Amino acid sequence: MKIRLGLGRLAADKVASICGGTLYSVACENKVVFESVCTDSREADNTSMFVAIRGERVDGHSFISNVVKQGCRCVIAERIPLDVKGIAVILVQDSVRAIRDIAEYVKSQVDIKTVAITGSVGKTTTKEFVSAVLDRKYKLYKTAGNFNSTIGMPMSMLELSQKNDAAVFEMGMSGLGEIEYMSEAAKPDVAIITNIGSSHLEALGSRENICRAKMEITAGLKDGGTLFLNGDEPLLAGHSSDRYNTLYFGMKNEACDYFASNIRSAEQGIVFDMRTPVAEYKNIAINLAGAHNVYNAMVAFSVGLKMNMSEAQIREGLLSYVPAGMRQNIYEVGGVTVIEDCYNASPESMNAAINVLGDTAKRNGGRMIALLGDMKELGDTSPALHAGVGSYLAQQHPDFLFTYGELSSKNLADGAAANGMSEKQIFRSPVTDAESVGKKLLGVLKSGDVLLVKASRSIAAENVLNYVKAQLV
Repeated sequence: MKIRLGLGRLAADKVASICGGTLYSVACENKVVFESVCTDSREADNTSMFVAIRGERVDGHSFISNVVKQGCRCVIAERIPLDVKGIAVILVQDSVRAIRDIAEYVKSQVDIKTVAITGSVGKTTTKEFVSAVLDRKYKLYKTAGNFNSTIGMPMSMLELSQKNDAAVFEMGMSGLGEIEYMSEAAKPDVAIITNIGSSHLEALGSRENICRAKMEITAGLKDGGTLFLNGDEPLLAGHSSDRYNTLYFGMKNEACDYFASNIRSAEQGIVFDMRTPVAEYKNIAINLAGAHNVYNAMVAFSVGLKMNMSEAQIREGLLSYVPAGMRQNIYEVGGVTVIEDCYNASPESMNAAINVLGDTAKRNGGRMIALLGDMKELGDTSPALHAGVGSYLAQQHPDFLFTYGELSSKNLADGAAANGMSEKQIFRSPVTDAESVGKKLLGVLKSGDVLLVKASRSIAAENVLNYVKAQLV
């Protein structure tokens, strides 16, 4: 990853001071400056400072000689590179922490309102909704793509500049302590937890521990700031703090501060009403199908109100967001309506996607066909959770189920079969052979069908979809 500094150029001696490192000039006479930071040696050049990171599989220190050959003249490292001349080396104890130190410095130089978002499901979509709303009033910066890790999120902060007056950061995690680390770097004015799901059960052991990890977002929340919590999630209920304000959003628990009701499908998406502490708002529209997206939209609406935006600005922002890529991207290919939602998967997001499949098929009048792949990181509960998704799918009366991967082909398919689907409707594919499954799909698909494709990212279910699309075009 390579990030261009939003503040312009920085000098090596300044960076050493920022991160508490020691500057060594190795046969380097001139003051070294740079305008970008990179952690991928292949992207390093004469504009870059290269940060050598010790990873689980790769040690960035092994590539210092390569980046020097590419013109790089400044390196952050945990040890002095041997036989390398003509560079400035900033020696630190922890290269990853050095990135965060620089990120905190950059943020301290800009006057900016900051929103931080985490959750088991929907955090990226919520980030996009919040960003679409805030962009109507503010000069916004938002984390790109999946820059939501302990390295990626601080790296994204380096892009902040004086022209920004608001920022939205997404925070993901794989274990305890990671969101705390990012929150303390971002120091948000507003923090959001979308929900508590089943992802990361394998690492954390229980939903209670997942909740603990997500609540770490409050670690850096500014005094007097605002925490938005999903009020329909029992694990988040009853939270309060003397240091910041806690507000709840939901569509089941009427005690929520922000409550959505009268939720109904529309031709282009969803329409709902919302009650807030100050007013009621009718006919709020978004261009995404599925009632689960009401959560994402209503928290964006709530953040807009909290940040002194007009109702018109907020509504325009919500309508401006249209999904792309592999997150609930709905389009037509060869007469087949495709719901491409294969960026990631959990039991909660699987069931939500199945609801979208049912709503879309009902609206279009087509057959329901689901290609569902394995869900990862569910630990010992994985077989039961896969079976539960299969059962939920069967209750929607789909026409066909195609599975992709060992867990889905066994447990998910068994759950569907036990709840009413016949084996003639189920295609089990324990081996992830995209072409083979694609051919089976093509043998069933016809114009007017609605096809859902969803799986954990590591399963790469989009390969099946890409094969099918190539034949349908």
